[in-house]
Amino acid sequence: MINQLSLVKIYRLSLAILFSLLFSYSGFSQQNTKTNLDVFYSLTDSLVDKINSEIPNDDKKISLTLNLGDRYSLFANSIEDRFIKDEREIVKQSNDETNIPNVNIVMEGAGVEYGEMFRSGFFGAHYIQRYSTIFGNYLQTFSNKGIEKFEITHIDTIKVEDITSLENPSFPFTQASIPPEPFLSGLAEPIIAIGTAALVVVLFFTIRSE
Repeated sequence: MINQLSLVKIYRLSLAILFSLLFSYSGFSQQNTKTNLDVFYSLTDSLVDKINSEIPNDDKKISLTLNLGDRYSLFANSIEDRFIKDEREIVKQSNDETNIPNVNIVMEGAGVEYGEMFRSGFFGAHYIQRYSTIFGNYLQTFSNKGIEKFEITHIDTIKVEDITSLENPSFPFTQASIPPEPFLSGLAEPIIAIGTAALVVVLFFTIRSE
């Protein structure tokens, strides 16, 4: 038979579980969460940094050709700006400067996807993983590798309730469908909470009666 001391320990443990359910907090920092568009700008920065790392340091001047299409033309300025920040001078290719390396970037696609929804804790906020990707190819005359394909992905975690403000309706590639909350997750939490609360009440009156 369970003695009173054991009942007290079980009672305290049940209380701790109940409080953790009621006052669970988010373990994910949402400070300075980038918008989906800002994440794509970061991805194009990574692409430029990759290309720059392949250019000999002595070649400070480059000729840049961008084939981004209408959908991704907004990245043109940021790509050029990144080359400049990486200490490359962008010049027009001319007949007397044929030795200047040429970089030709083709953006084939960009998009965001959301993973399975989950909670940060019992009764906590809903979170979801964000997968942001750009892909395409580039050709550089300073190398004999030929066409190089690229696919760059960034994965992070965001709060579901923030998605509307993180997407940009003017640019469809920043939007994606949101998966529904898992059924068992939504059903199990209130059942566990109710069961724990009932156990606390039963133990309370059991301890008092003894």
